[in-house]
Amino acid sequence: MADYIQAGALLHCDKGSTPCPLSVPPRWPVLGGRPWCNTNDRDPIINQLNFGVCALTQKACPATCQPTQWQDVQTSVDVAGRPALLDHSFIMCAVGGRITFLNSGQVS
Repeated sequence: MADYIQAGALLHCDKGSTPCPLSVPPRWPVLGGRPWCNTNDRDPIINQLNFGVCALTQKACPATCQPTQWQDVQTSVDVAGRPALLDHSFIMCAVGGRITFLNSGQVS
């Protein structure tokens, strides 16, 4: 069974030099005090996507990271008007990296 993604989930880009936590704006629903994430959570600035240095461009990721659309999402669950992200969801960076989750951000 897939886990829903929450704020603070750790992301990894296969072309980046370091993982980063996913930051999201306050919203409902909240689980364990943290907002759930949706398909709008892909903005390099708002969501603070910083994977260090890109292996393809040799530049800092925030300057080059332009994610496309999340794939393998939960379309039957609405989070603030958009489909929910799951632990197996992924997104491609326009530069060529594949961004995946290392964990869901859920705490027990």
